This record gives sequence, structure tokens and C-alpha cells, in this order.
Amino acid sequence: MVEAASDSTISERLGAFTSGLVADDLPDATADKVKALLLHALMVGLASHAESDVELAARVALGEGGPLASGGARMLASGERAARRDAAFVNSVLVHVRGQDDSYRMLTHPGCSIVPATLAEAEGRSVDGRTLLAALAAAYEVHCRLARDIVPSTQNHGFRSSALFGVFGPAVAAARLHGLDAEQTAHAIALAVSYAFGNLETSRAGTREMTFQEPVAAQSGMTAAALAAEGVTGAPQCIEGAVGFLYSFAGSAEGALTGNFSGRFTGSERIDVPAITADLGERWELLGTTMKIYSGAGFVQPVIELCAQLGREHEIDAAQVREVRVEMNEWETHYPSPRFPRAATDEWNSAYFAAKALIQRGYASTGRRLSYGGRDAIGADEPPEVQELTRRIRAVTADRGQYSPRVTVEMQDGTTHVAEADGSEFAWDFATERARVPALYEALPFDEAQAERIVGAIANLESLDSVDALVDLCVARPG
Repeated sequence: MVEAASDSTISERLGAFTSGLVADDLPDATADKVKALLLHALMVGLASHAESDVELAARVALGEGGPLASGGARMLASGERAARRDAAFVNSVLVHVRGQDDSYRMLTHPGCSIVPATLAEAEGRSVDGRTLLAALAAAYEVHCRLARDIVPSTQNHGFRSSALFGVFGPAVAAARLHGLDAEQTAHAIALAVSYAFGNLETSRAGTREMTFQEPVAAQSGMTAAALAAEGVTGAPQCIEGAVGFLYSFAGSAEGALTGNFSGRFTGSERIDVPAITADLGERWELLGTTMKIYSGAGFVQPVIELCAQLGREHEIDAAQVREVRVEMNEWETHYPSPRFPRAATDEWNSAYFAAKALIQRGYASTGRRLSYGGRDAIGADEPPEVQELTRRIRAVTADRGQYSPRVTVEMQDGTTHVAEADGSEFAWDFATERARVPALYEALPFDEAQAERIVGAIANLESLDSVDALVDLCVARPG
């Protein structure tokens, strides 16, 4: 790793760290986590190949010229070729469209922009697995460090945090794969600040544009790196400057979080600015990234599993349930932010997921897409017992951490059954991801044997001679 000068700016320190990062610098747990994140993104994306928005994205990417005969990069599943940034756009839609991608600090989804951009930049350029591993680690770490303290404030300022931070990982990964030096990488990060965006109104309205925000962020990050490679420079204090990223999107360059910050989320009302670059290479923020295996918000994942667990353990008869209380923090009960919540009856309501999981003793990882706009109201076509139980479930604001709900099922006879999560349940390592992804296999565009070959390739990523071989496995074979 490259050391930055003691008086360097945040972007310069991040640029020095990421430009010199190699696979040997990664602790075992970090390398293992990156593999888990890569596997999750690819499997979720491949399982979403039949979504209508994926076909739409491909039409937009290919335009009137049709697919490329050679060069560029391939779209997952279909194998059609397009210009690299356009292929990244389509693959980002694939990963993001069903809301089963990864999550950091609940409100950002690094993988849906990072993995597609990194693969698109790597394909056809003789990039091996070790280089891919380092590029992904660098991209995730920058995303997570920049997002760590300010996600709540940016969201309460009306920005959709996932798209906002989604530009940085692709910029860093592309810079790393293009061999940009520390100074050039710092400029790529600064240029990415200029392209950061993401409006929250789409989340409140439940409109389809949510699906396409991160894909455009992936393209913008790749563009930032390409411009930096051509000598375009960015402001040195792009993050901490008087009107830099922190001021523009969190309201303060000095550290005070603004924007009606409230509720338990990060445990602080200030940005720890020095922590953004402290202990680079020793403390890995990316380890806190969680996975979503069910189509829905991140905070419904533990609700589903707790309710399924209670249903199995106590053989709960839904007809005998008096009430179910789901205690969650303020951000989860008033998603996407306490300042700009969605309607209590909309499709993010935890009650439906809780009811279905409790009755069925589980919840399918494939099937109907539930996460974004343009869909029927949740539960409208469900059996009467699901609809009835949904009306007896309440989400209650409580002093609970991220992804740490407590579920209490009160029966008609006064008996109560309780289960709670501690927030770590979905921060999977590779072994756990490996054990969970077969739930997606039935929706893949190829057979289980090919899926297992993808798992094997990622498990042994350091031995992969070319990223192209991994992309080969992610393409459906005719017939």
C-alpha cells in the first residue's frame, strides 16, 4: 500500500491507499467477505434475468446500433455485448432490480454499482482474480468509509443515499484496474463527487426510477476514472472542503450532522471526519456489509426470519394470534427517513412480510418482486389468512439497533412468544453466503451445475487467470 503525506486531503489519502492495494494486503477475513459480496451480487443478478426492467435496460443500452460483435463487456445472463459503461448499466439493473442486493448502513447498496462496474472494466483486459479481488475491496472500502457516519443525515436532507454513494466504488475500482496512480485516483474520487446524486422523492413515491439510479451512478463513476486517466483534475478538498461533499450532502464540513437527525442509527450526531481515513488497511468497514436474500427492504430480512422461526418453534396457528408487535428503530419504522417517511400502508410495510413468514414458517427467496415501484400493493392477492394476520401486526418504534428487531407474538390465551435479532445475522461471510444462495438457483437462467461452477470460481478467485472465465460462467448457454 502507498503511504499518503501527513498533510494530505481525504481524497489523496484514499487515492494512495486504493491505488497501491494488492490482494496480499487483504486480511483473510476481508478477502473472504469480498468473495461473499461478489457471489451474492452475481447470484442475485442472474436470478433477476427475467425481470421486465432488465429487458428495458438492455434496449436503452444497445440503442439503435444493436449489440457489439466484439469488445466492450457482456451483460450477465444474456451474454450480449455493449460498450463497457452500458454493460455496467444493464448489469447494475440486474443486481438491483429485486431489492436483494447487499446493504451497508441499511440505506446504501454498494454491490449493485461496484460489481457491475468492476466486471465491465476488467473483462477483456487480461485482469486476473487477484487484481479483481483488490479492486473490489478498494471500492467497497471507500464506499463504506464515506457513508459510515453521514448516511442518516444525507437521507434526511432528501438524497437517496444508495445512489449518492454509489458513484465512488465504481470510480475507485475503475481507477485501480486502469492502473491510475495515487494522484490520478484522488482526482477520480474528486470527479465522482461532482457526479454524486440521488433524489429521495422516488423512494417516497415508489416510482420505477429507483431501479435505475445506482446503474447511472456506476456509469458516472467509470466516467470519473476515465477522465482522471486523461488528465482531468478535481478539487483536492472535494470531501472536507468548505463546500465539499460533507457540506453539500450532510450540511456541515466541520462534522455536525444536520437534517433532523434523530433516532438510533449510528449512535452519533457528528461526523468523525478523521475516521474516514484512519487505520486504512487495518480496520475494514466493508466487513459490516449485509446481504438481502428476500426481495424487500433490508430491515424486513430479520423480521422474516424471526417470524418464520417463531412459527416453526411454537407451531403458531395464525387464527389464534391476538397481535404481533415488531419493535424496530425509528429509521426502519419510518423508512426511508423519519423526515420523509413513506405511507404507512405502502409496500415497505413490515406487517405483510411478518404475516406471511409466520404462517408459512418461511419465505421464498424467489418469486414475486416486491421492492420497487410499479407493482400491485403487497398482500392484495394473498390468501385471506395472510391478509387478516397482516392487519394484526404493528411496527413499533423502539430503541433497537440496525436490523435488530424484536418480535412479540401475543396469543388469544395470553401466551406470548418472543424472538429478537442482534443485527449481525445478515453480515455473512463466504461460507454463509455459499449456504444461502442455493435458494436462488431455481430462478437462474442455467442449471445448478453451472451455478456451482460460479461458486467454485469465486471461492478460488486468487487462482483465476482471467476475469473473463468468471463472466463466461455467468452467461446462459443456448439450449
